[in-house]
Amino acid sequence: MNLLKPSASLLIFLSLPLGAQPQEDIKGVEFETLVASTKDWAGDTLPASQKGQPELSIVKVTIAPGARLPVHKHPVLNGVYVAKGSLKVTLLDQEKTLTLDEGKAFIEVTDKWHYGHNEGNEPAILIIFYSGIKGVPTTIFKNSQNENSQ
Repeated sequence: MNLLKPSASLLIFLSLPLGAQPQEDIKGVEFETLVASTKDWAGDTLPASQKGQPELSIVKVTIAPGARLPVHKHPVLNGVYVAKGSLKVTLLDQEKTLTLDEGKAFIEVTDKWHYGHNEGNEPAILIIFYSGIKGVPTTIFKNSQNENSQ
């Protein structure tokens, strides 16, 4: 029965953030930070966290070859990992673009109108990590009836 009860030290170790764990002491495990920044991909400082009940969402998005997402913005912080294919993201106002290939990650822009386009020959598969507030949408489409501030 004692084998089923984890020790207190193991529980403390597992509760530490990855950056606080002694990475060099974990045999057979490799940590790789894909992206970490206080700025989005366009170079702007990330906004302060919103007040309210935090809600994390992880979403898989598949974009067919040649498909373009509608113009949209995110009122919450998010990071994107390109699991397959490639994606070109374009900011409307600044005419900035970012193209990322498979295995790359980026910190998305917040509250800026943009769109993504799969210019490749295979589906682009994205894993998106949203750090939002319960009840706040993760995405607002520009031509949606839900958008009344623009």
